[in-house]
Amino acid sequence: MITLFREFTKSWIFKGLMVLLVASFAIFGMQDLFGKMGGDNVVTAGDRTVTATQFKTQFESYKQSYPDQHQGETLSNDAFVENGDHVRMLNEMADQTAFSAWLDSLGVKPSAKMIVAEIAKIPAFFNSVTGRFDKDTYRNMLARNQMTEKQLEDSIADDIASQQYITAAVAGFKAPRIYAASQAAMTLQNRDASIFVINEKNITMPAPPTDKDLTDFYNSRLQQLQMPELRQASIVRFDPNNYLKSISIDEAEVRKLYDARLKTLATPETRSFVQVTTQSANDANAISAALKSGQTPEAAAKAHKGQVITYDQKPQSAVPDAKIAAAAFGLKTGEVSGAIQGELGYAVIRMGDIKTGATPSYESVHAELAQEYVKEQAANRVNKDSNAFSDAIRAGKDFDATAKELGLTVVKLEPMTVQGQTNNPQANYSKFASLVKAIYDLPSAGSASDVEELGEGQYFAVRLDAVKPAGAPPLAQIKGELAQYWMAEKVTSAVQAKADEALARLKKGETFAAVAASLNAPIKPLNGLNRAMIQQSGLPQALAGRIFGGQAGENFTAPLNQVNIAIGHIDAIHQADAQQANAMATAIRGQMTQSIQRDIALTTRNDARTVVKTQIYPNVAIVALGVTPPDPKTIKTETKLK
Repeated sequence: MITLFREFTKSWIFKGLMVLLVASFAIFGMQDLFGKMGGDNVVTAGDRTVTATQFKTQFESYKQSYPDQHQGETLSNDAFVENGDHVRMLNEMADQTAFSAWLDSLGVKPSAKMIVAEIAKIPAFFNSVTGRFDKDTYRNMLARNQMTEKQLEDSIADDIASQQYITAAVAGFKAPRIYAASQAAMTLQNRDASIFVINEKNITMPAPPTDKDLTDFYNSRLQQLQMPELRQASIVRFDPNNYLKSISIDEAEVRKLYDARLKTLATPETRSFVQVTTQSANDANAISAALKSGQTPEAAAKAHKGQVITYDQKPQSAVPDAKIAAAAFGLKTGEVSGAIQGELGYAVIRMGDIKTGATPSYESVHAELAQEYVKEQAANRVNKDSNAFSDAIRAGKDFDATAKELGLTVVKLEPMTVQGQTNNPQANYSKFASLVKAIYDLPSAGSASDVEELGEGQYFAVRLDAVKPAGAPPLAQIKGELAQYWMAEKVTSAVQAKADEALARLKKGETFAAVAASLNAPIKPLNGLNRAMIQQSGLPQALAGRIFGGQAGENFTAPLNQVNIAIGHIDAIHQADAQQANAMATAIRGQMTQSIQRDIALTTRNDARTVVKTQIYPNVAIVALGVTPPDPKTIKTETKLK
């Protein structure tokens, strides 16, 4: 193959193609050539863009919160893309970006003062000691979340502009009273109806299917009978929990662990005190004298241009200024210091309560340390056995024999699809993406994987036992089930035909009671129904829809389930009581106003997407997540949002 490529590069055809390619770069530029693919952007809207990096950062933030929202399930990038969630996330980002771009074009932008004021209200940026906004805390928090100050400020600005515009757009709007009145009248309208039910009791049951019937039925359903490839594998798990009971506690090692952890186990001394800061030694001396004479810290600070900072049972390490911390932890309860020169100015301290630190005894923490020792030893055993198993498999040793030699258990898994789904509701492997991938990466039955990580300190290795190719199962294998489906389909068709016949008789003029009597079907009256009580009434949705969607005197059919069809007649329609309707209209007008306001906001955002010519680039997003994009021949490279 390589030789063929080399020969091709020497041909005049290859040289001609290269000339055309270079010419296209010179004329159009490389950026233009690839521009339609979105470049490094996943969203473009007017002058605004969302880069692949920004998309990936937001995805990682969502991924971190995913286990909390889905009962501990992990989320793989492949599963996220396969479910189409990346497109949903792109659309949400496109909504926000397009609306902000449109507001930019209108000149709607908050002042810098408003942005700073909003940031200063965010509790995450407060100093834990002073309880006030702290610039260092602000920067550290942004760094931990991989966000720059400008990005946050732009985000806050967009939020303020959006809120102000939408608030102004719907200000003073109220839903017209006729809207609420119409809704109330419709809700409180009462209807009387009668129904009887047709089911398998009203038909002649079909004879069991013949072999020819089943063969024809099977052939006509081949497309629906297609099954995905199934793989069955055996697994060896290296789980620390499996080793816990077999580990004996070595008291000497636990004692060593205690000695090593003594500093972290000890409870530090904590103190409560008030610190009054100022910028000059003279002011500090005056503040010290005032405190010693009984003045409050607030009064002394106000008189001498100081600031009060309160510490409530804080260790020495929690005091930012090391010099002030050293002085504070040298005072006695109730004592007032003189002027202390710190790193950024002067301070005076009035000492409050002091809680002496304590070092726990070996006996008091023995159980905790022993448990930690056992877990550590179990992790070491996992490490040892998994490495030994990996070496054996690489050396070509038998999977089962190696597991037995190491005292490990081989467990046979349920047959699964490439998504980890099984026919057993109790066995769902989709949340173990690495396990499913390892099984489907194996080339053939009998091959085994190397040891791989499962998560939470666990490891595994799998052997592929059997592969069931995709396709429809043989007729002989599912003959019994097909016979049941065939019979159900025939019964359903017969019941539907009988219902159609009954409705046709009613349309020809037979009375509702006569048709019901001829079918030995009892009539059930449904009187005094209104839309407000539908959910409490337990009526099937299809039946309720026909009762409230027709005119008085109308006959109808409504499916109750696969083999029960209701034949109905709307007996009477009673309009709502005017007084009740007026009361309800007054009560629901506010809700309707809010609903219409939300519709206005949504419509405005949708229109903004069109005005600024918004586009999303799903393939760029897929690549940003490290997932292989689909075949470009089968997809569009860009999506216009309207």
